[in-house]
Amino acid sequence: MIKNWTKWRPAQKRIIPANLASWLTETGSLTRRLQENDAGDFSVQFMGGHWLPSLPDETVVLEVAHTELVYQREVRLMLGNTAAVYARTLIPRTTFNAMRHRFLSLGNQSLGEMLFTDPTVVRGPIAVACLKPGQWLYEMAVREEKKRPDKLWARRSSFYLNSKVLLVNEVFLTDLICDS
Repeated sequence: MIKNWTKWRPAQKRIIPANLASWLTETGSLTRRLQENDAGDFSVQFMGGHWLPSLPDETVVLEVAHTELVYQREVRLMLGNTAAVYARTLIPRTTFNAMRHRFLSLGNQSLGEMLFTDPTVVRGPIAVACLKPGQWLYEMAVREEKKRPDKLWARRSSFYLNSKVLLVNEVFLTDLICDS
């Protein structure tokens, strides 16, 4: 049985593995950092966009009713043929409707490019979690992967576009980024 709840904690370097600390606490664009870290073989693989209910802990962050559907956008941030990060963004209907054209036109483009080039965007605090097999977010992150590690580290934070919230979850899938 898959458990829904993830134990999110404030991003404190003392609880994060040293090789991932700078990645999990990065306040700038993760997309940009991956592009700079890679020799030009970075891409975004759009996995889909759907209206779904959010998880119980996400409804609290998004301040939506547990019955309200939110737009879920899933991508994998690729380094060559290897998925480095699984990203799941949740956009409440009010946020989506206010900027529908921006979200629908993203496709294989990075949401980070939109967020970090808009000077009106405000980022909330980063929270981190260690995901284990059987947890919902872990299972979502590895469903396209061949390997199933014992654990995966993830981070999430809210972004506010003109005071409208969205939540970005990023799960680190590869050790390639851990060395820098």
